[in-house]
Amino acid sequence: MLSIWLAAGLPASNPSDAPAERALDQLALRCQGFTPLVAPDPPDGLLLDITGCAHLFGGEARLCARIGAMLPGARIAIGGTAMAARALARHGITSDARLDTLPVTALGLEAPVARRLHRLGIRRIGALTRLSRSEIRAGFSEDLLLRLDRLHGRVAEPLHFLPPPAAWREAESHHEPLLTAEQLRAALARLVIRLCDRLEAAECGLTILQVRFRRVDARVVGETIGFAAPARDAPHICRLLAERLNRVDPGFGVEGLEIEGEVAALPAGQPELGGAFRPEHTQTFDLLATRARLSRLAPVASHVPERAMRRIPVTEPPPGWPPAGHPRPVRLFVRPERIEVIAPVPDDPPLLMRWRGASHRITRATGPERIAREWWRHESPEAAGRAEVEMLRDYYAIEDEAGQRFWVFRTGLHGGARPPRWFIHGVF
Repeated sequence: MLSIWLAAGLPASNPSDAPAERALDQLALRCQGFTPLVAPDPPDGLLLDITGCAHLFGGEARLCARIGAMLPGARIAIGGTAMAARALARHGITSDARLDTLPVTALGLEAPVARRLHRLGIRRIGALTRLSRSEIRAGFSEDLLLRLDRLHGRVAEPLHFLPPPAAWREAESHHEPLLTAEQLRAALARLVIRLCDRLEAAECGLTILQVRFRRVDARVVGETIGFAAPARDAPHICRLLAERLNRVDPGFGVEGLEIEGEVAALPAGQPELGGAFRPEHTQTFDLLATRARLSRLAPVASHVPERAMRRIPVTEPPPGWPPAGHPRPVRLFVRPERIEVIAPVPDDPPLLMRWRGASHRITRATGPERIAREWWRHESPEAAGRAEVEMLRDYYAIEDEAGQRFWVFRTGLHGGARPPRWFIHGVF
């Protein structure tokens, strides 16, 4: 048995504190990646039964290291029983051989019992175990004897292991491969109806639905559907899936189908009594998003402007954009456009810019902001046939006499293999 005492990961609190209890349950669910048997040990502990699991992670030491990396600051100990592991972890001892050196308070005794043991000179578990069972039973309560038996494994300790989260997944296998769209549509309808029945019983709704078609040639074709609001209306979901079937290539046939979804709370309601649990416009939005493939932009951790964002489905939660350290244009071009400039000295911003047949006299400029290539993602300069200095960009925010603002950059340095070139990358 492995015990984790979250000495720094979770503040100790009253066992009846609902937020702390939910936080402990969430940590227990994360630890189910190491073993399916995880029991919360309020107020700030977890008990993991790692019997038959440690070798999957390279042994007990490596397993403890993996858990310690996931929960920094936690105290971790392995014991032969749940109570032994709990006592060792809470006192910062990792070796089961030193169990007798723990104080008697490691048994979780009530304060009057612990004070009475101290008055008798019994301060360590080793001194307590040297007493006979009849002496312990006569001098103290039966509870103390039961705790000692649980510590040494003579009596099993009941533990409430957290059940794994429900798998919102349905699948079908077919001996005769499915070839036509009608067959695929009927099979998907059966899976969706079964899944929606389960969702209704749990008062949940789908936010994302993934569909996988397993073909006879071992290829897997997948589609993903997002919803504007949690949904469990089977006809509506089947209608959205039918919109995607024309993009599915069954090949020589589909022998297996699988749907799996992410869910959110969706309480039951009676639309005829004014308790509609899903606004009507969300179904129209779902259908529009499926047909038009609406998307929104999400940030990417990259300094290169054209790599600093990506498209995500519009039904996903709005991403949080970090504050920009430097001004960025409202409109960024997909590809920078070549421009002609006149600059007084090589490293100064331009005084005159010619772009798309029009000339712009520059009155204000800020910069430069240097952005280099991402060497860990891009090809090397030698492979690209360019020198390192030619893969640098110096960006300037400039303004012309009419008040128009542009974002331009110079690539390359003077004295390189190729003369510097100027580009416009966006407008403010």
